Order: sequence, then C-alpha cells, then structure tokens
Amino acid sequence: MRPSVPLTSFRVERPRNTAIPLLVSSPHSGRNYPSDFLESASLSFQELQQSEDRFVDRLFETAPDFGATLICAEFPRVWCDVNRDWREVDAGMFDPKPPEDEVLLTAKVKAGFGVIPRYVSHGRQIYGQPLHPSEIRERLAAAWLPYHEALAALLSEMRARFGYAVLLETHSMPRLPYARPCDIVLGDVHGKSCNPGIMDLVEVLLEDRGYSVRRNTPYSGGYITQYYGRPEQNMHALQVEICRSLYLNSATLQPGSGFEKTYQNMQHLLAGIAGWMGNGSLASRTCSNMAL
Repeated sequence: MRPSVPLTSFRVERPRNTAIPLLVSSPHSGRNYPSDFLESASLSFQELQQSEDRFVDRLFETAPDFGATLICAEFPRVWCDVNRDWREVDAGMFDPKPPEDEVLLTAKVKAGFGVIPRYVSHGRQIYGQPLHPSEIRERLAAAWLPYHEALAALLSEMRARFGYAVLLETHSMPRLPYARPCDIVLGDVHGKSCNPGIMDLVEVLLEDRGYSVRRNTPYSGGYITQYYGRPEQNMHALQVEICRSLYLNSATLQPGSGFEKTYQNMQHLLAGIAGWMGNGSLASRTCSNMAL
C-alpha cells in the first residue's frame, strides 16, 4: 500500500495540437516541498531550492502546443531524485542501515547525490541526524515509482501509435568553468541512447539561436536517459542541460532578464523537432535502420 503524502507526484499535459511521439520530461523542477521534510532539514528553504532545475518546466510549458506530451515532477529532487536508480542509496544516511541487496553504490551515491540526496551543492549536508530506512520505501512509493510508471507508459503508448518514441530529458546546469562559453550540453550517452539524427537536429536548432553547444561533456545523460534510451527498440532519449545564467536570477531564484528570450528559443526548438517529425524524417530512418 502506498503512503499518503502531502504532495502530488507529477503532472502530465497531453498534446493540444496534432500529436507527435515526443515526450518532454522535467524531473528536477518540482517546487512542492513536504512540510515534514522542511522541518527535518538542517538547511534553509532557499538553500534547498538551489538544488532545483528551477523553472525548466516553465521553459518547456508550450510543448503540448506543438503536439508533444509534457511530464513534470511536482516534488523537489532534494527530497527524492527520480534521475537515479531506486537502489542508489547512501546506506550511511540511515539507522538502521538498509539491506545490502537494496543498495547500489555508484559515483553519484559516493558524492552524496543518490536517490535520497545527502547534500545540496557545495557539500552542504541536508540532514543533521540519520533517517529511518522507512523514508526510502515511502519516498520511492510516493514519487519515484509513479514518475517512472508514467514515463514508461507514455513512451510505450507513443511507440505503439507511431512506431517510435523520443524522450527529451530537460535539465539546468551551473555555468561551466571552461575557457570557451558553453550554454547547453546535449547528452546521448556517447551515441547510445538515441538515433544520431536526433542529436544532430537538436544541436543545429540550438546553434541556430546562437547557443554554444557541447556534446556529452560533462553531462552524457543521467539514469533516465540511460534507462529509457533504447534505439534498437525504437525508444530514443536525449538529455538537454541549459545553463541557468541564461534565464535565472541566481540571487533571487526568480526568472532573470534572459528568461523570455530563452523561453522563445525553446519554442523554436520544439517547433523544429515537431516539423522534423511531421515530415517523417525519423520515422523513415527508424524503419530502415532498426527493427520495429
């Protein structure tokens, strides 16, 4: 039985125009914080908010106008991170410790960013005391499982209807310390999670708006992109990381002066993908190169 919690796991917005097999996912933009979590956290509300991919859901809110489906987490990633394997648990956060066969020790877990994070950025610890392992089961049941059930169902529905499905996994990132500017990083798990034509298309559409785009460095794709990106099964996933300085005021955590421009540019991206899908470009590649 799933626990009763004071939050909605996610929202789904269906196409408001001719449907296309594109699912836009924003798993880290949730802003609905459970009250008991805020009471137990040792950080301020603003410190917790800084872990969000803040307003990424708003940047892509017009996706249904282009025929895409939009899914957005309502809960914050600092409470439960659905872009992790459900077993990516930091056992040292809990007393008593969870069973060993329910723990997957990865680099993300070691860094403090498991499915239930230990830290927000810059090594700031969220909790001042151990958590009971029941928190793992409750958060997975309330947030992780429903989100992934919805992702899987929506993608399967699209593939059944169109023969293929594309997941655009949207995130934000801090300004990267590179000599050359980097506005957006695209990740396809180094060519493993989607048809190369999708990466090429998205890169061109973004560069057309003046963005500096990198591929797979330093973000090649998180758990969702890795898990759902199965080109051999006509399921494609591409991760998009947008530099927050393009649209967010980091001091106030409110939309910055560049928000409207970024918003319009993301509409350009969605329109370009929709047009490409509408002319059958990916469908023809899918049928010729992969088994349905």
